[in-house]
Amino acid sequence: MVGLLLGLALVIAAQDPLDFSSDRLIIDEITVQGNRITKEPIILRELVFGKGDTIKKIELLTDLQRSKENLMNLALFNFVLFDAEHSPGNRIKVIVTVTERWYIWPVPILEYAERNFNEFIKNREWDKINYGAYLKWKNFRGRNDVLSGKIRLGYIKDYALSYSIPSLGKRQQHGAAMGFNLTQQNEVIIATVNNKPLEYKPIEKPAQVRFNAFAKYSFRRKYFTSHTLRLEYYDYNVSDSVAILNPNFMGEGMSRLKFFLLTYVFEHDVRDSKVYPLEGFAVSLRAERLGLGIVDDYPYPSFRFTGLLMFHQKLANRLYFYNTTKARYSQEKVMPYVLNKALGYNEYLSGYEAYVIDGSDFVITKYNLKLQVIKPTTQTIPFIRMEQFNKLYYALYFNVFADAGYVNNVFPDPTNTMVNNWQFSAGVGIDLVTYYDQVLRIDYAINRFGEHGIFFHLETPFYRW
Repeated sequence: MVGLLLGLALVIAAQDPLDFSSDRLIIDEITVQGNRITKEPIILRELVFGKGDTIKKIELLTDLQRSKENLMNLALFNFVLFDAEHSPGNRIKVIVTVTERWYIWPVPILEYAERNFNEFIKNREWDKINYGAYLKWKNFRGRNDVLSGKIRLGYIKDYALSYSIPSLGKRQQHGAAMGFNLTQQNEVIIATVNNKPLEYKPIEKPAQVRFNAFAKYSFRRKYFTSHTLRLEYYDYNVSDSVAILNPNFMGEGMSRLKFFLLTYVFEHDVRDSKVYPLEGFAVSLRAERLGLGIVDDYPYPSFRFTGLLMFHQKLANRLYFYNTTKARYSQEKVMPYVLNKALGYNEYLSGYEAYVIDGSDFVITKYNLKLQVIKPTTQTIPFIRMEQFNKLYYALYFNVFADAGYVNNVFPDPTNTMVNNWQFSAGVGIDLVTYYDQVLRIDYAINRFGEHGIFFHLETPFYRW
């Protein structure tokens, strides 16, 4: 569609015929419109060409498409359109039209406090409800910065405040962020038994209090590669009965655990979308140092390394394939329970939603073959006047998938039989991709033990990786 519109624009808008003796085009002017809040330099930063650049005619459509993908990956716009007008001397004017999102979200919190929706439906423990308010002010000053705050009460109490800006400096190559989070809960997952989390609610309250503060610096020289350095401070406090029942919860029977965490992340991402990619690949390497010797009562100083590879490819019309593989290696094999989580939380195998698999090291790989049932479609809702909400976007995909994973645990509980063994699952599912980066996944999966069922997930699936 972009190519067709551009082709028509070049033909209709041309006042003089193109000079076919030259295979070059000169970007004479770039005009941005529709950006009421977003500063123009933020948009121009993502274009793979600039004013005055000379590009090959054959590369124009590719450059426009890549620029559109870069802008959409900012998560600032619902829609981005490019047009071009031709001028004498093989000069063109590029017109960028954006439809901005709604940026201020004062959202009431009413949520379940389980690891996933399926566990909440199965257990139906209605006391595990969180409520409160969450404010996320995206594009706070029009520079792709984010101000967020949260007050969450109920089963888990949570207080948080953070600010991030990724576009500092003349060339917008530097970024910074800082924030804090205070979490308090009266019930904790105290151990893993029979491959499932064991919850404990002590008489004395709270069961656990965790304070976390962070500062982050990032550097993105061009478009696809970034470097991030993040310094965090953690302070865990648990009730005495938690430390007595599981001396390894904080390690060595301690009821308090304090440490600094220094993290470096390298990312190279050339996928067409960060929300629901169909083509391209991404590589991420993470190095962590737990314990910097600043807080001297942390008994497990160690390094941890994590690697991630995502590969997406179009096989035929409406048919796509992807593979995602993630692996983690820890120098220290004996870790406190709260720091020894592997699969079943942020990373999980389909069909294993009811289980957790703890360990210092793991590898997980997912294969997916998907068919585009409904192409990305936009419909205008006539009775809604706000342009941030008057267009309905959706796409539907049918997929066949297979997952595999392995967790290494040097000293496992004998009841946790899933560690140190390969786990497998497979199934079919439907993905509904809709407004504001949400994906509703409905899967039917079966694991290596023959257990099967229907599982629901509402998320932005690749963000958590």
